Formats: sequence, C-alpha cells, structure tokens
Amino acid sequence: MAGVDIRQVRKSFGRVDVIHGIDITVKDGEFVVLVGPSGCGKSTLLRMIAGLEGVSDGEIAIGGRVVNDLPPRSRDIAMVFQDYALYPHKTVAENIAFGLRMRGASKPDIEKLVGEAADILQIRHLLERKPGQLSGGQRQRVAMGRAIVRRPLVFLFDEPLSNLDAQLRAEMRIEIKKLHQRFGTTIVYVTHDQIEAMTLADRIAILKGGHLQQFDTPDACYARPSNRFVAGFIGSPPMNFATVDIAADASSVTLGAGASAAVPQAARPRFDAAAGRRAVMGLRPEHVRPASGGEAATAHGAVELVEPLGAETLVLLRVGDAALTGRFPPEAKLRPGDRVPLSLALEHAHVFEEETGRALARAA
Repeated sequence: MAGVDIRQVRKSFGRVDVIHGIDITVKDGEFVVLVGPSGCGKSTLLRMIAGLEGVSDGEIAIGGRVVNDLPPRSRDIAMVFQDYALYPHKTVAENIAFGLRMRGASKPDIEKLVGEAADILQIRHLLERKPGQLSGGQRQRVAMGRAIVRRPLVFLFDEPLSNLDAQLRAEMRIEIKKLHQRFGTTIVYVTHDQIEAMTLADRIAILKGGHLQQFDTPDACYARPSNRFVAGFIGSPPMNFATVDIAADASSVTLGAGASAAVPQAARPRFDAAAGRRAVMGLRPEHVRPASGGEAATAHGAVELVEPLGAETLVLLRVGDAALTGRFPPEAKLRPGDRVPLSLALEHAHVFEEETGRALARAA
C-alpha cells in the first residue's frame, strides 16, 4: 500500500487551464473521494494520477516516488472505469486474469487469485460467461475483480456506478466499502454524486472549475463548509440560502418583504461578523421546522409545495423574499397556500459573504 501526494498540480489543454495548482495528500490506506459538478476537473486529476494524462506543472507521487514521467503500467495502480472496459470476446475469468497474464503470472497463481476475487465478489458462477451475458452490476463486479487480483498500491475508480440504477448503486456502494475494509488499500474515487462521496469517503476533496474548494471529512464538509459552493453542493436536500440584512447588534435578520426573524442571544456571535450589513444566511432543511407545543415562532412561511417521503415531509416555504425547504414530521397535513409558524434554528445558521461566498461563520 502507499499514499498519493498531489503537489501544486496544474493541467492545461493548449491555452485552457483546467486544473489550477491543487494540493492533496492521500494517506496510506485512506479512501478519498474527488467530487464536484461536471467539468470541475475531477476525472482529469484522476487520469493524471493514473498516467493517462500528462501533468503540465507540479508533482504526483505514489508511495513517495514521483511518477510524473512513469507510464501507467509502472505506477502499480489499478483503475476501474465508468464503462467497465471489458473484453467482449473473453470470459469473465479471462477478463479478470488478463492483467496477471500480461505480468507473466503462473497458471496456478492466476487460478487461485481469480477464484479468490470471484468469491469475494460473489461471481464464481459467472466465470465462464461473456460480458454480453451479464447485467450492469455484474459487469462492474468483473471490472472490480480485475483490479483486485492485481494487488496494486492504489485503486482508482472513475465514476464506476454512474451507469447503474439507484438500487444497484446502493448495493455496489456497500460492496466497494467492504472491499476497502477488507484490503485497506488506498483508494481515490471520482464521482459527481455527493451521496456516494458522503457514504464512502474518509475525506472528500470538493472541486469547482479546477480549484480545490475544501478537503476534509464528510462530517466537516457538511457541518463546516468553507464557502457557499461547498455548503450548497453537500447535503440532500441542499442547504437553504437567503440574502438577509443583519441588525447592527445582530439581534435580528430581515429576509425581505417585511419578514424578519429574531436571533437568540446564544446565536448572535455567529452573525457578528456581518452585523449591520447584508450577507447570505445558510440553514439546513432540518433546521427549518414547524413551531409547536406553545413554542414561539421565529418566522412565518407560506407553503408553496409539499413532498411526502414517508418518514418525513419536505415542505417548500416562502419566507419574505426567501424560499426555504424544511423537514417536517410525516403527520404534517399541509397544502399549498397554508401559512405556517416556523422555528428557524439560527444557532445552526451559516453566514457567507455576499460577494465572494466565503464563510464568515460556520455552524457549531
């Protein structure tokens, strides 16, 4: 096993810069997910680690060895692609064994390693089939088996679950997590799906436009985002944002159209950095709920949309000029047009600079 060091890495295609000086250190045995919207540079960065793309500037090291000038076969990595990349004319067993044969492994070793991988992935009964006879989930298991038998220093995954339906994606996430727990091999994994990132990663690297926005644990990215982009990207449903005018003593926030909310004394330090001026307030849906049991309402909202989800109900509300989504109990019987007293948990609010999106205060 080995760690991966990405040091001030840049990538340009002609005059177009797509990666802008990224620094990431992946520890030995760590599961790191590169996540971000389409075009953010995450797959390009992964391909540079693999050696499939050259580095315009900076260094990439695997296990302490700089690999910028090494071809992919010399980097001791195994890559699992989005489109499986299986040989259609070869059986499952032959596909899994292909890399071992190229390395000159003996037939007994190949049979042993292929059998072990097939048992781990529960595909032994498929070894004599061709890829065209398999489902998408089965083909992805074969691609993973081909990577496993290599026993590489680092596994690289490039959006491996994007072609699967929702149920299969959930099942394969569990399988990939189990594989990491079993082998402890360093993994760098690319996805645009923040749920995959949150459930799989030890740490998440969030990219936007070729720039690293935040590199931290899933919990930290969710609870303490470094800027408005991270706050809005991580979390489902996403964080609510409202442009607010904050009182000079941070005792209240105005959401426009005559709507205001009192800021509890304990929450005021979080608004102090923008006291007396305009800022963007962020509030997670779980912190927008109906006032109940004689509780004083922080604000009032008009119901615009109701989405029953069984265990909870998502309610889209209009509060002043702001649209806020709240998580309500399933027994909430609301209809569009209803006016609801709300409890806004402002002690969990985030405050962002209006112009730059930089976090001025983060939830505790």
